[in-house]
Amino acid sequence: MLGDTGVAVNPKDERYSDLVGKSVILPITNREIPIFTDEYVDMEFGTGCVKVTPAHDPNDFEMGKRHNLDLINIFHPDATLNENVPTAYRGLNRFEAREKIIAELDSLGILDKIEV
Repeated sequence: MLGDTGVAVNPKDERYSDLVGKSVILPITNREIPIFTDEYVDMEFGTGCVKVTPAHDPNDFEMGKRHNLDLINIFHPDATLNENVPTAYRGLNRFEAREKIIAELDSLGILDKIEV
């Protein structure tokens, strides 16, 4: 989540047509990220909205190239979080960071569910 740089929806999905071209604020980082359309998104899977993390997923990388999204690497080679994340998470390993992020999202009242 901390490396997300966009939210994608399928161009045929009318549920989100009014949001395309707008942006959202990514919780915790307070980074503004765009909402755009891409054929890769499966309208029938989950909500039909996909967070895009180009630096950490090969499919997202391809979407990121198509839409000129930033690549934000959030990890050191040892899987601890680097300087591209909020200070509270820097240096934590990915498991510790995940727990702290879940707790923060929950305290903000914006955690809907956790999927593993």
